[in-house]
Amino acid sequence: MWGWVFAGLFALLALLAVTPVKITCYYSRKEEDDQLEVEITVWHGLFSRKYEIPMLLFKVSPAGQELVAQVDTIQQGSKIQEKVKDFTRRQVKELYHNYRELVDRVRDLLPLIKDLCKQIHCTKLEWHTLLGTGQAAETGALTGIIWGVKSVIVGVLSHSISLRAMPAMSVQPVWNAAVIQTTFRCVFHFYLGHFLLSLLKIALRIRRSNQRKWQTTPSQA
Repeated sequence: MWGWVFAGLFALLALLAVTPVKITCYYSRKEEDDQLEVEITVWHGLFSRKYEIPMLLFKVSPAGQELVAQVDTIQQGSKIQEKVKDFTRRQVKELYHNYRELVDRVRDLLPLIKDLCKQIHCTKLEWHTLLGTGQAAETGALTGIIWGVKSVIVGVLSHSISLRAMPAMSVQPVWNAAVIQTTFRCVFHFYLGHFLLSLLKIALRIRRSNQRKWQTTPSQA
């Protein structure tokens, strides 16, 4: 009986190791309308879930500025959940602080995170922008700045993950009107087994770091 159990576990682990995962991200902004979509596909469409965020806006509250987003969850073509989320500046700072604290506490965590990111392959990266301020001089200067920002972001991304496709980018100036439109689309692929193995290495490193901390604390006291 135990032989069948081990055989089943081995088959499950083997299946997870070769499970392909595809993540498609799409963002567009036209005037005041924002649209953000994230779709997760497993086994080439056998299972898929899409998150649509058709509303992004900032509002002022006693806690400061908040980013409000409506999130629609779509599974296999049917909407299964709809809710509104808000993120304050304080929450974002706390998340960043927790991340930095974790990195500072754990030795060699950044190389493991880099190895994790290298398991991700980007097969499509498109970023197109249409902009104008109504004045030709300002539009020309802003066009150059946007090109620079895009180049830096794509350069950092190409050093962080495996970029398998040539990025398609454009910045089209509009000289006689005030307009801002942008579309961004990227597609990521990775194998679930490689991703989970990298996460396991990070979890083990965090656990060993915590054990060293508890062992050294009494002697320091």
